[in-house]
Amino acid sequence: MFDICEKTIKELQAMFYEKKLSVKELVQEYITRIQNIDQGPNGLHSVLEINPDALYIAEELDQKGNDQNNLLFGIPILVKDNIDTADRMHTSAGSLALADSYARCDAELIQNLRKAGAVLLGKTNMTELANYMTENMPAGYSSRGGKTISPYNKEKDPSGSSTGSAVAVTANLCSASIGTDTSNSIIAAALANGVIGFRPSTGSVSQKGIIPISHTLDTAGPFARTVEDCAVLYAALTGYPVIRDHNNNQKGKVIGFNVWNMENMPKNIVTRIQNVMKELEGEGAVIRKVDISKTKHIRDIMKYEFKYDMNQYLSTLPEDYPIKTLSDIIEFNERHPEKTLKYGQTYLVDAQENTSGRLDEDIYQSVLQDRRERMATIREQIKEFDFCIMLSCNNILQYTALPGITIPCGLQDDGMPFGIYMTAKTDMELIAYAYEVERVIGHRVPPPFK
Repeated sequence: MFDICEKTIKELQAMFYEKKLSVKELVQEYITRIQNIDQGPNGLHSVLEINPDALYIAEELDQKGNDQNNLLFGIPILVKDNIDTADRMHTSAGSLALADSYARCDAELIQNLRKAGAVLLGKTNMTELANYMTENMPAGYSSRGGKTISPYNKEKDPSGSSTGSAVAVTANLCSASIGTDTSNSIIAAALANGVIGFRPSTGSVSQKGIIPISHTLDTAGPFARTVEDCAVLYAALTGYPVIRDHNNNQKGKVIGFNVWNMENMPKNIVTRIQNVMKELEGEGAVIRKVDISKTKHIRDIMKYEFKYDMNQYLSTLPEDYPIKTLSDIIEFNERHPEKTLKYGQTYLVDAQENTSGRLDEDIYQSVLQDRRERMATIREQIKEFDFCIMLSCNNILQYTALPGITIPCGLQDDGMPFGIYMTAKTDMELIAYAYEVERVIGHRVPPPFK
């Protein structure tokens, strides 16, 4: 049944409706695949835990029957370990300090997934605390889950911090997954693993019930193997209608081609990008250069909001849970350094100790003002374009709340995935344009499992 694990949401739901496949059979197939490929000493370590109730939920859905009004009926979804689920799964953000934590309530996006008929298959491994712990921590590593491995090359960087969510989708361990993004955690992981990753515009997906870094920058978003599956997940998360625009051809489209930092990119990557532009031009698009640089200030926002936001989240944990503040996490790690401080916790200590004075507040307010100015500038830059193609993981989208989506475009010379990512003025426009770009240049190559 291996090919079942690669099928799209639409294909799977058609099989449910035609009684060719049960939800329980599908869930069991994914669980078996996780056990064979992901777990054990030579596994990918992308799945932190399997939902002990997944098969029970599947049986209930089979008894209920396929409700075609439910966008995700019977679809097994993995979610990042920083998203609250009020069930028998933990929510720890990969931290041993939170390893025994059970959420009291579902995150709002989890409520929406359940209403849409999804099966919560399990939690994915991630870079600990969404990569806001220390600058030296490798992508996909957490004290609780160990190191997530690239399914294309175990020596290569699988990127993150939504590493497990991206790896699980490309390795066909679920139909789709949910990650979170503060500064390229969805975009970078999707590009490195050859899948569609969609970072919605900030605020379009509820952040309630997600272990935070920054209320200004954080958002959740889907990973999938096709744009259509990504669009279905986005609709389920937000309540917006599913975008299914397959007739939005490139003829006459004006595409912004962001050339920032192009001179520092490897020549083979530049050549591939230029070939992508030629293919789009061949479809009738007009390509115009634009220079949209990244920002050095995104870390400042994260630093000045992290302690406040984390303390707010920790205050919602059950009263008997011993971790109540960021200071408690730091102290827990200091008591268990051999397990928790393999790479240190410099960001945690810095946020705890250096974000409370008047000078710190002045710096924070100046950065927020810079963000407002950059938002106005960039929206002015892109208003003449239908959409823009970005060349690298440029954090300016997160800084200015714009949406981003990745399109896999085959493999690089070293066998790792190559892709582009795009932005547009709104989520809906971006998804609509992504369908056609996927048709023209999209090419997902599954990892070379035997």
